[in-house]
Amino acid sequence: MADQAKAFKRLTEAEALRALYIDFEGEKDREPVLLGVHRRGRGARPFVQQDVLDETFATVAGSSLTLHAVIAKVVIRAESRDRRIVAWSEHELDVVRTLADDDPALVARFEARFGNARGIAERWRNKCHAGDKPADGRLVEYLALIGYAVPDEAAAGRVGETIRILRDRLERGLPLTAVQQRRWDDLLEHNRHDCAGMRRVCLRAAREMEAAEAG
Repeated sequence: MADQAKAFKRLTEAEALRALYIDFEGEKDREPVLLGVHRRGRGARPFVQQDVLDETFATVAGSSLTLHAVIAKVVIRAESRDRRIVAWSEHELDVVRTLADDDPALVARFEARFGNARGIAERWRNKCHAGDKPADGRLVEYLALIGYAVPDEAAAGRVGETIRILRDRLERGLPLTAVQQRRWDDLLEHNRHDCAGMRRVCLRAAREMEAAEAG
């Protein structure tokens, strides 16, 4: 168990290159509405698969899936190509663990491949960038450290508010206004950049950590 906890915060460059980077979006203390999964597409082109997990938002996305179905899909994809599953913190792991009563085997398979990107980034920061540490452990601070630019419309801070506004509208059976649709599109873009930016941080961290340890 101790070895597994240690592995949560370690990632080789080869693992970082192949990994699936996941990010839930939702409101605090509620089940997530969306899961984004970043993986390599054809060639080197990145791709983020986004699945809605809340039936209320199915009309916006065109469909919705259960948390179990989405996590099973992620785990099968990871196992088929021997990939790690990486999230910025253990929040995603805690969400998956809510499935333990229904499918403990699936949770165990997810845990066996899980990596904590923030833990990886903090080890890299302490070893390679001790004089230029981010102010806190937020992903946005690490994106700034590596010079990853996030468009204004994809910036953090509006996800919970956006979901509350849209949920109220959709639960009343009303279509989204043009402004509300734009907010949904911005939320999707935010999720894409969280996944893609996390991958960029992990690749940089793994590469520099391996070089430092080899030297």
